[in-house]
Amino acid sequence: MRVVVAEDSVLFREGLVRLISERGHDVVAAVADATALHDAVAQAEPDLTVIDIRMPPRMECDGAAAVC
Repeated sequence: MRVVVAEDSVLFREGLVRLISERGHDVVAAVADATALHDAVAQAEPDLTVIDIRMPPRMECDGAAAVC
C-alpha cells in the first residue's frame, strides 16, 4: 500500500513512517504542513493518507482542509 504521512511534529511523523514501513507498506511522502500535503497527494497518488488535522500554516483544521 502506498501511504502519505502528514504530521507537523518531526518525532511523531518519523515514528509513524517507521511503523508503517515496518509493516511492509511504502511511505511515498512524509510532510510537515498542509501545502506540502496537497502537493504530495497530487504527485504520489497514495492509497492511504495519515493526516494530522491541526497543521501549519494556521494550526487550525489545515490538514482536513487540504484533503477537500
